[in-house]
Amino acid sequence: MNKKLFYINSEMEPFTSVPGQSKFSVDIPLGLQEKGNDVRCLMPKYGFISERKYILREVIRLKDISFDFEGKHYSCSAKSAFLPKSRLQVYFLENEEQFGDLNNLLFKSKNGRFLLDNDFRFAFYSLAAIKMLPNLFWFPNIIICNGWTAALVPFLIKQLASEDKNLSKIKTIYLTNSLNTDLVFDYKNLPYKDETLSNIKALNLNQIGCKYSDATIVI
Repeated sequence: MNKKLFYINSEMEPFTSVPGQSKFSVDIPLGLQEKGNDVRCLMPKYGFISERKYILREVIRLKDISFDFEGKHYSCSAKSAFLPKSRLQVYFLENEEQFGDLNNLLFKSKNGRFLLDNDFRFAFYSLAAIKMLPNLFWFPNIIICNGWTAALVPFLIKQLASEDKNLSKIKTIYLTNSLNTDLVFDYKNLPYKDETLSNIKALNLNQIGCKYSDATIVI
């Protein structure tokens, strides 16, 4: 039976080119689509991505995605395009404050160090990815969370399932290709507190992704 699959990640060729990640971020959803599944992808709209070159189009129902995060109200939007030379649909989540000024290293400064606000940025991204689903009028059977930037999605799905019965039906798969031992997430930045994490100062994002997802795939 074919499935509706939402592939959440942070980079895809040719929109971005982060070594080791952006290529299989394309190969995997294309392969799943070829098997007859309804596959849709999501990535951030970084400021350096050319809307004209890749023909990004506005989606009216995705122009105002509103939600509260850490006591503050946020609004974001999403545009749509097709992966070049394919019929794979890619949504680009827009928020100028979080993604507009990032360079093509995405998570690092020019000196190669990880940005200090990565945890907040991708907690925001993970929550926004879930909040856009009602606006999309499309709920997937499975969300594939590609890498540490989407590691909080399984946790948030379980936290929000009581608010929306459509979310309670979604299964999550956490996909990782690296231990990412340097990527520590402070639980205090979680948009929803969890008793099982409250006594732990920090966790590696892979630990969070594995703990809350329904399945984990290591490449």
